[in-house]
Amino acid sequence: MNNLETLLTSIGLYLVIQETEYFTGDDWLSLCNDIDSGEIYRNWFIWQDTEVTQEWEAYDYVTNQRIIDSNLTQLTAKIDRIENQRNLQINN
Repeated sequence: MNNLETLLTSIGLYLVIQETEYFTGDDWLSLCNDIDSGEIYRNWFIWQDTEVTQEWEAYDYVTNQRIIDSNLTQLTAKIDRIENQRNLQINN
């Protein structure tokens, strides 16, 4: 492999890694093993990964992103802060 081929291969691998590190909500939601065990909180889908990380994950339908926390109470507090800020922006 010459230097150009090596560079192109490295760039391709980097792009694949970047894509998997930053799953959007749609990508992430399909990875949930059992979404029936999730719940809805303030229009957010919340799910706990009981098989691997034990962390709670929440899907933000507005930004198509997810937030993660090891504690459900802390996760819902983060959601509350985000939603309260959104409501302030809408009402002002």
